[in-house]
Formats: sequence, structure tokens, C-alpha cells
Amino acid sequence: MLTANLLHHPGRPLASVTGISVGVILVVLTVGLVRGMLRERGERDTNTGVELMVGRRDQVGISLSSLPMTLPVSTLEQLQSIQGVHAVTAVAQYLEMKGESGLGLRQLDGVDFVRFAAATSIRIIDGEPLPAQGDHAIVDIRFARDHHLRAGDWMTIFDRQFKISGVYEPETGSRIMIPLATLQDELGRPDLCSMILVKLTDPSQQDEVAARIIAKGPDYRVIFTRDLPGLFAGGYGSLNLFLNLVTGLSVVISMLVISLTMFTTVTERTRQIGILKSLGASKAYIMTIFLKESLLICVTGILAGLLLASLLRIVLVSRLGLSLSWEPDYAAYAALGGLLSGLLGALYPAWRAARVDAVEALSYE
Repeated sequence: MLTANLLHHPGRPLASVTGISVGVILVVLTVGLVRGMLRERGERDTNTGVELMVGRRDQVGISLSSLPMTLPVSTLEQLQSIQGVHAVTAVAQYLEMKGESGLGLRQLDGVDFVRFAAATSIRIIDGEPLPAQGDHAIVDIRFARDHHLRAGDWMTIFDRQFKISGVYEPETGSRIMIPLATLQDELGRPDLCSMILVKLTDPSQQDEVAARIIAKGPDYRVIFTRDLPGLFAGGYGSLNLFLNLVTGLSVVISMLVISLTMFTTVTERTRQIGILKSLGASKAYIMTIFLKESLLICVTGILAGLLLASLLRIVLVSRLGLSLSWEPDYAAYAALGGLLSGLLGALYPAWRAARVDAVEALSYE
């Protein structure tokens, strides 16, 4: 009976299944894209070969990869004088509202290449090192491969042409680096940077050196690069709030879709409800029929959504090179949210169906 009811008007259940599937896909892909990009950035920052990242406590950005340029470059000399520090280098960060990433953003790092190379594990494998100033850039090996670029080519940054001086490895920090002086001039932030990378003489002394840095400047915030993968994978307060809002929105949309479908179904089956009641069907039995229909639609929509999300993820990763992870916890949230929305959305229509008067229902046309 349940299957026959759904197949009687297949268009409406199909539309409900589609609505629930879209909600599941929205949650799974959005969370996977955000978390995947953060996790990848954390792994790249760990590849710098430095042990500490120093910034200001009052710096606020989307993440550790988009801190504002408020730290004086003169801090370099102060940190260099601390016992246990081998080398330091300043990094300026900027999120350009253009780019090839899935979020329409492109990360740029401004560096003094001589100091940056002395402190990190970066090396040029094609072309020449980044000059101290001018419209030049270096890109990492993956960016060069994905965009078919090599040393000597040109790319658009800040709506003008930058010459690619070289290609570097390993994948570390931003995929695009430009001279620190160029980024400072472009943003009107002379003598400022976003953070300072610190290479230690003895990596086993990280905690001791970090304590010395904080003692030197209480306003400093010290981050251990060993902790970056976990920090990025876990996300940040604002991003987690956004992801939770996306999940909640998908549940509300699914609930509205189910509620509308079941309301229409109750209206169309008024006469059928009257027949069932005349044959002795109880209110609980009537409600159960509509709740089962709703849950069947939800389960079908959830399974279809998870399957389509998995296929889309494979396509986006293989064809577009996006860093899109599969997050089991949010996939489970999406599934549970879909079931909950189906139950809540069908409760009132089912209750309304159970209260239909049998005599009035039999005479309904």
C-alpha cells in the first residue's frame, strides 16, 4: 500500500527526493571543500621547514593563512637576537578576490626570497629566484602543472601582468609568492607583514624558545607548525558557525519540502482516508501511513544525495584539482538532519489526516 501510494503520483515524491538530495549534497560538498582546503593549507605550512610562526595576538583573519599586515618588519631583528633562533623571515599574506580556487579566492604571499630561502626548505627547480621587488612571481610545482605554466610565462595579479621568475618546491605556504616590497606597496602597508617564520638552531627546544619569544613581547602569538594540520583540520569558530548554518538550512529546506508534499497528499487522499476509517482504521494507523511515506522519501533522498555527492567529489577532485575532503561527521549530520526534517515535516499533515471526519471524507470530491 505504501509503495502504491507513492507511485500513484510519482512526480511529487520525486520532487521531494530531489529536494532532500540537494540539501545533503549542499552540506557534504560545502563542508568538504572548506575543510579540504584548510587541511591542505595546514599540510603546506608544515612543509616550510620552520618550527614557529609568530604574529600579533590581536590579528584576526579568516584563518591562519589570511592574517592582516599589522606586524612591523623590524620585529625580525628582535626575534633574531633571541637565544635558540637560527633564522627568521617575514611573510605578508593577502587573499585576492580572484583566482582559480573553488571559493573564488587566491592566496598571495609576499616574501623577501633571500631570507625566506635561508629559513625554509624552499628551492627553485625551474627559472630564477624571486627578485626583491617588481612585478614578478614564483609558483609551486602543482600550480605550475595544473595551469601549464613555466618560468618566463606571465600571469595576472592585481589586474596586471606579473612575470613568473621561477617554479619552486616543495608545496609550502601559498602557491603564489611575490616580492614582499611589491605587496607592501600595492596594499599601502610599508614596513609591515602578517607573520614571521622562525627557524630554530635546535628543533627540540621549541617550547623553550617560544617562551622566550613571549617573554620578549607579551603581545606576540606563537604557533607551532607541528600543530598546524590539526588546527586547520578542525576549522575555526567563524567557519564552523558557517558550516553549521549550512547544515541547519538544509534541514529547514527539507522539512518545508516534506511538509508541503504531505499536505498536498492528505488533501488528495481525503476520500481514501474516509474509506479506511469506515473500515475501522484508527487514528494511529492513519498517522503511521503518512509518517512511513515521509520517512521512505527521506531515506531515498538521503541515499541519493550521498551517492551523488560522492560522484561529484570525485569529478571535482580529478577534473578541477580541488581539495575536497569527505567528512563522515557532517555526512552523518546531513543524514540525521534529513530524517529529522522528514519526521517533523510530516507530523502535522499526518495528525490532520488522522482527525478527518469519516462521513465528510467519504463525501469529499
